[in-house]
Amino acid sequence: MSNILINIPQIDKAYGGVYQYSIALIKILAESNLSHEFFIFCHNPDPIIIEIINKYPNFHHPKPPNLLYLRGETFFQIFLNKLFRRFKIKRKFYKEDIYDWLVKTFDIDIIHSPFQINVKKDSVKSITTLHDVQELHFPEFFTSAQRAQRAVNYKKAIDEADAVIVSYNHVKKDILKYFNKQEDKVHTILLDMQKLWFEKIENIDFVKLQEKYKLPSKFILYPASTWKHKNHLKLLEAIKYLNDPEIQLICTGNLIENFNINILPMIKENHLSNQVRFLGIVSDEELLKLYKTCRAVIVPTLYEAGSFPLMESILLNVPVICSNVTSLPETIKDDKFTFDPLDVKDMARKINKIWGDDHYRDLNLARIKIQAEKLRFNNAGLKINKVYETLLNT
Repeated sequence: MSNILINIPQIDKAYGGVYQYSIALIKILAESNLSHEFFIFCHNPDPIIIEIINKYPNFHHPKPPNLLYLRGETFFQIFLNKLFRRFKIKRKFYKEDIYDWLVKTFDIDIIHSPFQINVKKDSVKSITTLHDVQELHFPEFFTSAQRAQRAVNYKKAIDEADAVIVSYNHVKKDILKYFNKQEDKVHTILLDMQKLWFEKIENIDFVKLQEKYKLPSKFILYPASTWKHKNHLKLLEAIKYLNDPEIQLICTGNLIENFNINILPMIKENHLSNQVRFLGIVSDEELLKLYKTCRAVIVPTLYEAGSFPLMESILLNVPVICSNVTSLPETIKDDKFTFDPLDVKDMARKINKIWGDDHYRDLNLARIKIQAEKLRFNNAGLKINKVYETLLNT
């Protein structure tokens, strides 16, 4: 039996996909009946984490001493070290941090960080998770400061980690190519897509949804914040190219500045206001209703580590088409349902088929039924445990 620290000190819903991944990871580890003791380092655990800690006896929530005390002790040690140097005394205090306290108090064997950071301590193995390196493919979507920060922090985390876990092979290939990490230290493990947010929702009131948003009877759904890499502009071009007023597009998600600067003007200039609507952020209940009532989902993104809208569509048995980039092709596993996100005509053809070709839609539903089983049952717990065991035996 070993002791594993799950390192999520500041995690909450504001972290988006990293939060979803971390919660899913903890659920999977808890339900996999592993022999390890798990210590979840989290300053403010949310109700899901607390529920897991209360339910599973091998999951614990360590409560470190007051951070101000630790910092005060560190400052005192720094002061003494300066005095020692000044008077040429051959002695030095080692500066301990909160992880030293955790490692020492709970005899930690592995520190597992489910995001792009690595905590390295003597005689303790470490795991980091890299979700994407989008800045290497689309540097124009990041400021110079953001690119520099990612370059330094990601390289440090990858270099120091005894193992790196990624969800998709395209991220692994980037790590091998750009960071020169040993291949046997990078592990592709997609988490099982079970017990997701929409499985807890009951009593869907479709009438209220229609009344609130004045929805058309048939529409294509794209749930995504208006980041540039989400590729809303090319999607609008495809809708314009089709020149079919019956094809309606509903978009949800956070309306960041790109919406007002680029997207809204394009809608107005191309007279698409009667075909395209952006609802902004909707509740989980409303999003599920939109999934259930839409004609199909489209995911035209330029880059994704992993696409939740694509996976959610598959799991909800909703027809879906997507870009042929990054993880999306390996998620849907059929080129008939992918398109080049920069090719307006290619995208438009697929939109037209998923909208009105019943045979094409039937083939799509058959494909996603197969993929849904693979997403739900990926044996992630056993695969992660194999990484743990390998590290403990080296």
